[in-house]
Amino acid sequence: MIITLWWKCWAWKGTVSTLLSEELWYEIISIWNIKRALASKMWMTILEFDTIGRENPEKAKEFDLKYEEYQKTFSVTDNIILDSRMSFWCQPDWFNVFLDVTDEEWWKRIFEQWRSDDESSSLEAVIDANAQRHLWFKETYMKLYWVDIYDLSQYDLVIDTTDKTPEQVFEQIISWFRTFTWALS
Repeated sequence: MIITLWWKCWAWKGTVSTLLSEELWYEIISIWNIKRALASKMWMTILEFDTIGRENPEKAKEFDLKYEEYQKTFSVTDNIILDSRMSFWCQPDWFNVFLDVTDEEWWKRIFEQWRSDDESSSLEAVIDANAQRHLWFKETYMKLYWVDIYDLSQYDLVIDTTDKTPEQVFEQIISWFRTFTWALS
């Protein structure tokens, strides 16, 4: 059974994915990492890469449709943790999780974990870029697919990570996941 994760920035997705992978012996596939690798091959930051799509919607559709088609090649029985914006839409039978966090908390987490190699040289620019990215994601996927990726009713489980540690989020997901898969059997 595939577990999909979509998240707001800094909602513990990376750490939670790792914990789930270790517990379930699942492979982690990150569409975001695939995009980062493509951007790197083009000598771009991920923000510059995303800007290609913002400035030229045809290119956004071309890139995004490739990622979405790639996700559709997986079987529901694959042992994968997939982090992607549209995975819940590509395969609604998967176990789809959304990790949320308040803006104030993700600003705090950015401040605590900010890396100087992020898309910008200043923390304020990173916060602004992440806010703009969320808005762009929402607008783009509405235009491309008529889907609001932030409509939480589309997910099997929504967790507000604001006041939780990654380990608490992991425990909540694993509990729901076991119930979900048990109900299917």
